[in-house]
Amino acid sequence: MNLKARLRQVLAVGGIEMLGVVFAGIAGLLIVNVLPKDQYAQYTFLVAASNLMLGVSDLGLAHCVLPVIGTRAGEHSWVVGVCKQVFSWRWVMLTAGLLVVGPYWYVNSSGRGWLEPAYLVGTVLYFAIVLLQLREHYANSVAVVLGHISATNRIAAAALTTRLVLIGVVLLLPVTDWSVTGILGATTASGMVAVQLYRMALRKLGVPDVRLDAADRKKVDRQALKIVLPLLPAGIFLQVQGVATIFLASLFGSTDLLADVGAFGRLAIVLTVVDRVTVVLLFPALARAPAGPRLGRIVLRVHAAYLGAMALVLLSAVYGGHLWVMLLGAKYNNLEPYVWMVILSAILINASGFAFRTLAARGLTAKQHYTVPVIIAVQVLYFWLFGISDLVSVLGFGVATSLANFVAQYALLGARLSHLHADQDAAS
Repeated sequence: MNLKARLRQVLAVGGIEMLGVVFAGIAGLLIVNVLPKDQYAQYTFLVAASNLMLGVSDLGLAHCVLPVIGTRAGEHSWVVGVCKQVFSWRWVMLTAGLLVVGPYWYVNSSGRGWLEPAYLVGTVLYFAIVLLQLREHYANSVAVVLGHISATNRIAAAALTTRLVLIGVVLLLPVTDWSVTGILGATTASGMVAVQLYRMALRKLGVPDVRLDAADRKKVDRQALKIVLPLLPAGIFLQVQGVATIFLASLFGSTDLLADVGAFGRLAIVLTVVDRVTVVLLFPALARAPAGPRLGRIVLRVHAAYLGAMALVLLSAVYGGHLWVMLLGAKYNNLEPYVWMVILSAILINASGFAFRTLAARGLTAKQHYTVPVIIAVQVLYFWLFGISDLVSVLGFGVATSLANFVAQYALLGARLSHLHADQDAAS
């Protein structure tokens, strides 16, 4: 693809991702501003629980698709077959996610007196959202690898518009115990729209719905297992700690604290624009790129640009915290002094993910288990020094954990950077 075509693609994907962030941001900020803190705490907890369940269904499996497909990205049957085989294991792992999240959901929900009809219906809807997201992720993976970026853009725009409109309708109604349920229903409806549109688009594009034969399925399983096994210890741990601040707030804090932590999460959504663009455009290109010195130079440049952009975002949080917190509404004005902590934590964890995905795109997932003791040591030290008692300590825990992730992932990337030219490193 020539430079002009690549630039158009970047602008197109960046535009739709910006639209997604704007729409999701508007919806999220409407929810934060309209819902009382007790209901927003419920919403925050359900979002965290569903994210953990979806994360447990992954544990590195999503990172297998690109390296297993490799240079055969132009073969439709192979791409669909690999994606279908990898995602078949994600469906199995979803059951494990339910077993992990279910008991904690019950203990926390019953302890806070949330087990009312509206909340229970909302929980069922959020499980439906997880199922729909998994189907959407599969279809999106197929479309992205095959290069049907315009189709993914159109589908994303349609789903985002549906969600925003329906949430707007819900929030125009008087606030009741069923308001959170209505919001979750709107998200469920948008997920159904996305899944159906993907089904129609792939059929129209002539993408076959095929399954690999037994020999190829075993081959894919072997390659995927080779990539996933080194990721499992770190994957299990990182999925849990990814929602650690929410879960710590739910365990040790009040309902207001849980709402505050959840509201702060809305501010970091702007960072997802860059992440989504790189997932769609950069990492598939890195997976296909021929080995050699040029690949190493590309990796260095994109990481320098990424970290530079994140530094600018952090400066805006340090010197313009009042502008950030205005987005959350008057109920959260007391949070202004802590905006920089939230943005710093988000930047560090997103950057560590950026480093990890760079390695995973080339199948270089070995030694990830070394990150777990580093992060645990930092967390234990933080607990020992500061404990968890209020918003500042919860946010500080998030910064410390994110920093440990950042250092660990960039240490691994630095160690493998000089060897990116050697495909056999994936096996080491």
